[in-house]
Amino acid sequence: MDGFLLINKPKGITSQTVCNIIKKKLNIKKCGHNGTLDPNTTGIMLIAINEATKCLKLLNEHDKEYVATIIFGLDSNTLDMDTKEEIKSIEMNVDIDSIRQALDELKKEDSQIPPLTSAIKINGKKLYEYQRDNQDIKISPRNVKLYDYEILSNLRLYNDHQEIDVRVSVSKGYYVRALARDLGKKLGGCAILHELKRTMIGEYNLDNAIKLDDIDESKVIPITNFLDYPKVEVLDYMRRLVLNGITLDERQTKQKGVFYVTNNYDIIALYEEISENKYKPILIFK
Repeated sequence: MDGFLLINKPKGITSQTVCNIIKKKLNIKKCGHNGTLDPNTTGIMLIAINEATKCLKLLNEHDKEYVATIIFGLDSNTLDMDTKEEIKSIEMNVDIDSIRQALDELKKEDSQIPPLTSAIKINGKKLYEYQRDNQDIKISPRNVKLYDYEILSNLRLYNDHQEIDVRVSVSKGYYVRALARDLGKKLGGCAILHELKRTMIGEYNLDNAIKLDDIDESKVIPITNFLDYPKVEVLDYMRRLVLNGITLDERQTKQKGVFYVTNNYDIIALYEEISENKYKPILIFK
């Protein structure tokens, strides 16, 4: 049982809890994911099972899409409503046109300062650990991108504060809570997330995802469905050699770039070209 599950994460549990539930349901030992969702964030998660966990580093490059509810005139240390500390409040009045203009300006930017709540490491320590210990740290901008957005609702009131729903398409490493922060600043005040749902990872959207209650072995998607590379089938005698990490040459293939190797249609390795007609393994699936 090596492959992936597309899970619709419910509200109120951690991403690690999702993995633990799957381990118990499928009676497996190895389970991982390609992007943490906060406990109160919902939406699609790509879960790797057993040998598929080796592929996660290849799949972390996917662009993502979110639907965010952003509330204006509020600020918190977590940039959302889930903080355990006091939420600061100011009077703020915005309109759709000014929001659209500010989002257009954010689309033009090629970097973003991550929030202190992130797990990015600086000097061997995660940002949220600096925040927890009340330590100041200089955070450099990261090269990320807001590709596109769509305003999904009219402005409405929540506890005397305006909020709006926005769909955003973003690059790997983009923080939607930082988008809310920056949007509030551009509008002359502050803003935080009220709700957040991840609706797409790469080409896979929330409609493809299943609920935790519906998990079973039949829902596991083969590894090869997620590898957009050519396939090279090898004969039976080559299986053990490939699993031992042998270098391949023109006797097996003349592929260019990266490809995956199968034997009897079972994926056994991922290879890359190191010189003309010479290939070494990137990943080996035991």
